Amino acid sequence: MHLATLVVRLVIFVISKCLIVVMERRNFDKTNFFRTNFNKKIMNSKYITLTFLLAFPLLVWGQSAVEEVSLCNLEFNTSQEDFAAVPYGEGIMYNTTGDKNKCDTCGYFYNLRYTQKRPGEDCSFSPAVMVPGAVQAKYNYGTPTFSSDGKQMILSQNFNEPGGAGNQRGKKLKLVSAQLSDQNSWINLTELPFNDKNYETTHPTLSPDGQTLYFASNREGGLGGMDIWMVGKQGDSWGSPVNLGASVNTAGNELFPYISSRGVLYFSSNREGGMGQLDIYESRQSDAGWSASTNLGAPFNSSADDIGYVVLADGESGYLTSNRAGGKGKDDVYGWKINQAPVILAVVDGETEKRLSGAKVNIAGPIQTIDHITDANGNAVPEIIYRRNYTITVEKEGYELWSKQVTPNELAAVKEYVIPLTPGDYNIEGEVRLIGSEEPVPGALIVLHNLTTGEKREFTADEYGNFTFSAIRCFEDYELIATKEDRSSEIYPLPATLIDCSKDESVKLILRIPVPPAPVCDCTDAGMLSLSVDESAKKITALGSRPQFGDSHDLDGAGFYQKLKQRYDSSERDASFLNELFQEMGYQNGFEEVGPDAFSETEIPNGMTGKMGYTKNHRIKYVQLNAKRERDLQAFRVSAANGCDTYFMKTCGNLFFFCSPEEEE
Repeated sequence: MHLATLVVRLVIFVISKCLIVVMERRNFDKTNFFRTNFNKKIMNSKYITLTFLLAFPLLVWGQSAVEEVSLCNLEFNTSQEDFAAVPYGEGIMYNTTGDKNKCDTCGYFYNLRYTQKRPGEDCSFSPAVMVPGAVQAKYNYGTPTFSSDGKQMILSQNFNEPGGAGNQRGKKLKLVSAQLSDQNSWINLTELPFNDKNYETTHPTLSPDGQTLYFASNREGGLGGMDIWMVGKQGDSWGSPVNLGASVNTAGNELFPYISSRGVLYFSSNREGGMGQLDIYESRQSDAGWSASTNLGAPFNSSADDIGYVVLADGESGYLTSNRAGGKGKDDVYGWKINQAPVILAVVDGETEKRLSGAKVNIAGPIQTIDHITDANGNAVPEIIYRRNYTITVEKEGYELWSKQVTPNELAAVKEYVIPLTPGDYNIEGEVRLIGSEEPVPGALIVLHNLTTGEKREFTADEYGNFTFSAIRCFEDYELIATKEDRSSEIYPLPATLIDCSKDESVKLILRIPVPPAPVCDCTDAGMLSLSVDESAKKITALGSRPQFGDSHDLDGAGFYQKLKQRYDSSERDASFLNELFQEMGYQNGFEEVGPDAFSETEIPNGMTGKMGYTKNHRIKYVQLNAKRERDLQAFRVSAANGCDTYFMKTCGNLFFFCSPEEEE
């Protein structure tokens, strides 16, 4: 509804309210609880004219506003009192004092009439007929409620006993039940056990399961005036009435309760803060009790009396009674219907604003759920019902789920309601391995290139060669490549068409990097040790004559490492020599960088040519091994960082550096 319209309506309402307070007077009629306890009239016609003049701009303005609820004055209404209609069969049963031209007792007693709804017509009914049976007599009968099978009626009736002197006979009201005979006549009127001659007991309404009866009464134990009470079924009888409490009742009067098929309690009250004298309220029951009562507002309520509110099974239409201006008689029955309107829901890509066809649109309301598929223009056009909150959920492959609770007014306030979907994303979980093996490549650099946006992201593989990229957009093309030093994997393409974004799963892949080339050692390179070397190869036969670190046959690799460590720590010359040697082997920090796990036991092939370091002065010679004893071939192999492994002979502790036969070739 437009803001300007709301402002004008508020101004008119405040002015009208003030006029009504001045113009009206309230008269309490304890004998007439079938309808209401309050009658009011506008005392001077000039006030009617003034009210109309004040309201006219609003009526003209309101023509452009959304009409959320339609009201129609039902055609069977008369100039008398017609009120409290309830659904029954294919129509409604209601109370009336009728038309004096057609009934001798009309205008004096309340009677029940039935009228059938014409098919396809919201406000059209067949002529009303009197309800047959014992419920039609010279006493007041009215405000019926029915069992689910329609064969039992509970209704109000005057006590047929003297209640005092003179005309006080039968003034109080009680509840009676009646049964539907095979001849479709109501018979066997039976008084309910909790009636009390000293108090009013009226306006019954049965719960959908027939196990609870709600009614209005001013009996002892209430909060003031008429209250709403409830009583439970106990076998074929009823228990003790219970007051619904302060969430529903007040010090004023609460009348005409109606419990809907969904368990919502509607009733009328003249409490403070209403729009008129009797307004319609609702309350909902939960495990915590009855909720605070809520005024239904306009157009259900007016500045007049509004009572007898009922809801039909569809939850979107029903009946109420009002003596508001513009009616046919003292009280009229109105049909109400919450209107529908088509709205356009436009589903678009939230980034590109492209219209998205084929999106699933679910509109969930309190009564029904509607499913749509967006058309070629990205549109869904559902019929929504006003005064109902909806939860709209939209699904589209490759996009995040969109869900929001909206009101019909939000949807109807714009030409089309745009729903922007956020493109979905996925994760990549990958591994970097060597080609031809499952050996991981720790520290590899993986580059993810977004071919759509040009953005690049990097990740360094962990110690197991694993890497992860998150938030990869579903509709964008990517490629990956892994590098380690000067080696690279092949480019791995990851086009959007390859990804199934409907699955909440990570994409798993393996990038393979070539095996690193074997280190190349030049055994003739004097740079292996920066000491002078005799280039002529001398044959070595007596190893024990050239002691270096001494005989070590009784040690394993770790033990020999400890032997070198002791010499390293105790001799500057040994420390200098070992540092230089291990730096040549690729250890940047020399001997301190190596550990015992680098030493292993092995055997040197006889006849091998290489560099030998010997004597306490750490001399270097280029020699050919020509050992006489097999024992002299036993050695410790020390793994190098650059592939140039070095050996220490167990017999003498001399170092011996040589290349393998393959490397020599």
